This record gives sequence, C-alpha cells and structure tokens, in this order.
Amino acid sequence: MDILLDEILTAHPEIEVVQLQVNYLDWENESIQSRKCYEAARKHGKPVIVMEPIKGGTLVKLPKEAETLLRDYDANASTASWALRFAASHEGVMMVLSGMNSMEQLEDNIHTMKDFQPMKEEEFRLCAEAARLIQSSLTIPCTGCGYCMVQCPKHIPIPEYFALFQHGYMTTQMVYYYNLTQRHARAGDCIRCHQCEKHCPQHIEITKHLQEISVKFDGFQGWR
Repeated sequence: MDILLDEILTAHPEIEVVQLQVNYLDWENESIQSRKCYEAARKHGKPVIVMEPIKGGTLVKLPKEAETLLRDYDANASTASWALRFAASHEGVMMVLSGMNSMEQLEDNIHTMKDFQPMKEEEFRLCAEAARLIQSSLTIPCTGCGYCMVQCPKHIPIPEYFALFQHGYMTTQMVYYYNLTQRHARAGDCIRCHQCEKHCPQHIEITKHLQEISVKFDGFQGWR
C-alpha cells in the first residue's frame, strides 16, 4: 500500500495533500500500514489529513490493562485524547478528522486540541504498549506470521483479513477489504481444505473465522 502511494505521488507531484488513516493501533499494522503510508507522504513533502484517529471509537473503549496503563500516566486525560494527540503529534499533520456523537465528546476534543501538547517520546512508547495490549485481547490470536498461507490453494491473505475483521466492522475496514479482494481471493473463496490450520502455530480455527469474515464483508452492498 505504501509502495502504491509512493508511485502515485511520484507520478502526480501536483497532488497537494494526502488523507490517511492514522492511529496508534494501526501504526504498525501490515494491512493498513499507517506508518509506512505516512512516511511515503512525508517523503514527497505532502501535508497529511488524518482520518480514523480514534478508529471508530475502538480507542475509547480500551481493554482494562490498556486503559490502566494510560490512566496511570495521566489520570485526567481521556482515552480519546491519547488517540487524538498521537495522530496530531506527527510532523506534517495539518488536520485531524474526528467523528463525534455527543456534546461531551465534542468538548473533550476541543479541550485536547485547544491547548495542544505534542506527545513526548515516553507517551509514544505508552501508545505502542497500549496497542500491544489491545492486540493481545483480540478474539483471534493471529500474530501475522503468514504460515497459514503457505499451502492455501486459493492464496487467501488470511492475516490481513483477520486484522481488518478484529479491528471493527466499519465502512473503512470494508473498503480496505474490498481493495485487497481486487488482488486476492475473498474470504468466501475458502474451500475448507483446512491446510491453513495444519500450519498455524497458534492453532486458530481459521476456516471458521474466514466464514465469519465472509458473512460480514463479502455481503456488504456498499460497493455493488
């Protein structure tokens, strides 16, 4: 994805700004490639508009361990403010787009950005640790090793689909899924041969989860 962005910006230097999904959970995610795409944009000197800084609310309702980690550092900071500050603290970010559903959320976002304080290195490290804790709490314990794909006759990008499925059933995730299906087989193309499960170090019921993903994503009507 970052390679494609680099190619586009090289071919079209007239592009003035790039909008990217940037948040601390997706920063090192190999499906979304927030960091890599951000670095590609900055390589070309393009300012960045951030979308999904709170990942559709995922970074508000954190697992207990992750929330405790952040609150122990700053008891007065909301979990949403951590996500907003992470996104806005990167050089070249000109705007952060955040969806809000209540006056309380609006006031919290205004408070965070009105007297904006860029993150310190220690805070970036805490965000990385919070992301690790969130990942470890996910229902599919996939490490992204890719062993499952070695013998897959359909060459389904299983780790990428798992990553998208676990991080929320949102339009953004569906769009990423759709983009992947333009180059790879869909989750619903699984023939249930179970070869993937024989190679999975985590002993994940891969075939079962692919069926769940297919029900959610293959049936989405937004792009049809």
